[in-house]
Amino acid sequence: MDREKLELEKWRAALMSDLRSSDIEMSTRALLAMTYDDPDRKRVEAVLLECLSRETDPQIRALAVTCMGHVGRIHKVVSADVVNRLEELLDDPTLGGLAEDALGDIAAFARENLKKG
Repeated sequence: MDREKLELEKWRAALMSDLRSSDIEMSTRALLAMTYDDPDRKRVEAVLLECLSRETDPQIRALAVTCMGHVGRIHKVVSADVVNRLEELLDDPTLGGLAEDALGDIAAFARENLKKG
């Protein structure tokens, strides 16, 4: 593995460790850093979806939904899995508004670039 890839993997491992921390501030910073700076969209989407599929702090869940919209804006593409999950959340009393906002970002920036998978 070349040095650049090794550094990227170390960075990702540190972020994943921070994300699983009980320190919410540390976790939210890690999730934002990953969303904004990881070049692997699919990996970021998988982490965001995981944050919604397990028992996670409500702040982390909310940020994961918001970050799904950021992924669409940053990468100009999102997977159908992300869109489907956001649509499932529209009726959620806590996350519904955030899901609607994220879907709006996706519609504005990535609508024609939805990926199947």
